[in-house]
Amino acid sequence: GALVFIDQQVQTVPLYQRIIAWLVSHKAQAIVVMRVGMGMTLLFAWQSDRLLAPDLVAPSALVGWLQFGVALLLLLPITTPLAGVGVLGLYVIGIANFGAFYMLDYFAFVGIGVYLMGAQAGNDRIRGLRLPALYFSVGFSLMWLGLEKIIYPQWGVYILQQNPQLTLGLDVNLFLLIAAFVELALGYLLIICLLERPLALVVTLVFFTTTLVFGKVEIIGHTILHAALIVFLLEGPGNIYPTPINIHKRLPLRMAFSAVNFVLLLFILLAAYSGVAQLAYQQNTQTAVIEAPPPLASR
Repeated sequence: GALVFIDQQVQTVPLYQRIIAWLVSHKAQAIVVMRVGMGMTLLFAWQSDRLLAPDLVAPSALVGWLQFGVALLLLLPITTPLAGVGVLGLYVIGIANFGAFYMLDYFAFVGIGVYLMGAQAGNDRIRGLRLPALYFSVGFSLMWLGLEKIIYPQWGVYILQQNPQLTLGLDVNLFLLIAAFVELALGYLLIICLLERPLALVVTLVFFTTTLVFGKVEIIGHTILHAALIVFLLEGPGNIYPTPINIHKRLPLRMAFSAVNFVLLLFILLAAYSGVAQLAYQQNTQTAVIEAPPPLASR
């Protein structure tokens, strides 16, 4: 709730207003930033035999060439919408090979695909859908990763034990809990478009610092997120559709809206994550039983 008040006050600072005016004057370059970022991501993935992200091994060489083809479509503005369709197609390939649960970690690519698809739309209402889709998908991805750290802390603990410098001297479990809360909060703030420009700057700086630790793998994984965050800096909340935080005009109502809906969304996502994870586990267990060889006595 306090962040709503901060957001309202920072809008009146002259220096902040000048910075925003400069960013708005370069808003037309946002689509170029996204084309370059997505193109680099696809080429990185193609060269390293991955599908969209470092954790996703390309199921075949054909998928790699599909990514290369989508990257070529990003060279021209007129073919950018086709590239958006291609990104969504690659995401569907990921679901087919790795499962919907695993691909929810990369839900940001859905918003990126929609953003690219609407780049040449002549209708303002259609073109205006791009930015809300991008905010929601990136914000959802951050919140989903935060939930992962809470429900499966052992995954994050292993990484922190291998890279203890990341904890800044804090207890590993405490640091992981703080990191989870930060991701949940940042993701939610992006979804409701509260302090979106300052947040975009903070998040991209954090990603840059982790690059110093993880190197090339981090560059491949975060290039497209840097592009999306720069788009947020340039475009701001958009001016076609009202943002969720602006549904209410009065400050007390906006503060209550942000606080109450954060708690509600957190509980909904916790329940959804637990349910989907359990379903995915059961499906994997059944698949393993079906594919297992018969007992030796029955051969």
